[in-house]
Amino acid sequence: MAEPDLDPETSSTKRHGIAVIGAGMIGAAHASGYRAHIGRFGKELELHLATVCDTREEAAKSLASTYGFRNWVTDWRTVMADERVRIVSIALPNAAHVEVASAAIEAGKHMLCEKPLALSAAAARGLLDAAKRSGVIAGTVFNYRRFPAIAEIGKLVRAGEIGDPVHLLVQYQSEYGADPNLPHSWRDVRALAGGGALTDLGTHAIDIARFLCGEVAEVRGAAEAIVIKSRFCPAAATSGHDHATLSNERRPVDTDDVTSAILLFENGCQGLLSASRVAVGMGNTLSLVLCGTRGTVRHTTAVAGEYQIARLGGAGGGFSIVPNRPASPFVRDYLPVPHDGVAVGYAEAFGFMIAEFLAAIAAGVPFTNGSLTDGMKAAEVLEAIQRSAASHRPVVLRESGAGR
Repeated sequence: MAEPDLDPETSSTKRHGIAVIGAGMIGAAHASGYRAHIGRFGKELELHLATVCDTREEAAKSLASTYGFRNWVTDWRTVMADERVRIVSIALPNAAHVEVASAAIEAGKHMLCEKPLALSAAAARGLLDAAKRSGVIAGTVFNYRRFPAIAEIGKLVRAGEIGDPVHLLVQYQSEYGADPNLPHSWRDVRALAGGGALTDLGTHAIDIARFLCGEVAEVRGAAEAIVIKSRFCPAAATSGHDHATLSNERRPVDTDDVTSAILLFENGCQGLLSASRVAVGMGNTLSLVLCGTRGTVRHTTAVAGEYQIARLGGAGGGFSIVPNRPASPFVRDYLPVPHDGVAVGYAEAFGFMIAEFLAAIAAGVPFTNGSLTDGMKAAEVLEAIQRSAASHRPVVLRESGAGR
């Protein structure tokens, strides 16, 4: 049973309660982000950490206690019915995104939904249309845009600093699925996850590709593989990528462990995209190399505090290292110590996204840096990659400027 909210000011029409739905590892990232940045916008919105929701009672109680949320519940419908909750983060398994996000929009709550936004492009488009009709401020979780190095690379590309983009290599490599003793989960069931490494990790790579190079016009070719074809079921409920005691029951895996694709962008740039959840030794790494007509930029989140740039005809040749510094995006505004070379990791970048979301709500303007439109367009590319891999044929999304 949730603890009652005894604050006498909760009836204020200005007050904005925040709820996180889903108390797993990614729900903790949302909760941490709100906790870190709530004070920046508290006066405008009268923000408070209201509720954590999870069907697992102990998980909901634990996350609420850890991050200072007043209440916990076990049914997300309770959150939707609570008029004091006006901001909702959805951190649930993929198959639940559309139902819960639709309910949040219908209830008039500002909403931030985990990626992939939906299991199909059509369903993602439906969410986008519903949000436009309702007028709520809504977004998709694309937190990697907020790594200062990636954000600054985006600015350089849009300013023409490396000329016209010619070729992009973007990879998201993780090792969480490499152990064959990891228990079977919803991530291994296509009907529940939509895909494997491609949807879990590749969605972020697709978003970064679009962030840097614009819209994908065509998937010229794609291939996917299931490396570990079955897994033992856990003996009890698990969360995230946790190991657990295994039962004797073994179930098939029908989602990809590795997927690669050739992308063609509207501006004529070519791209190679890959996602793997069985990349031993890679931990959790997103990396990119973008070559343009006047230079090349590259970055890996394994060294999150810098990016590298090479310019055509540059003095000394080769790459120069550009570290995080106060002038880097987000650093001066949101880091407690905005100094040269201060490291920025996953939690900080996730918090920057939460801060931008709250800032949009405070200003009453759309959340554009990872919008529902971005979520829908990423879903279109995901779908095209899967269709190309299944048919062994190119899939055209829109007109391309290739070969001009």
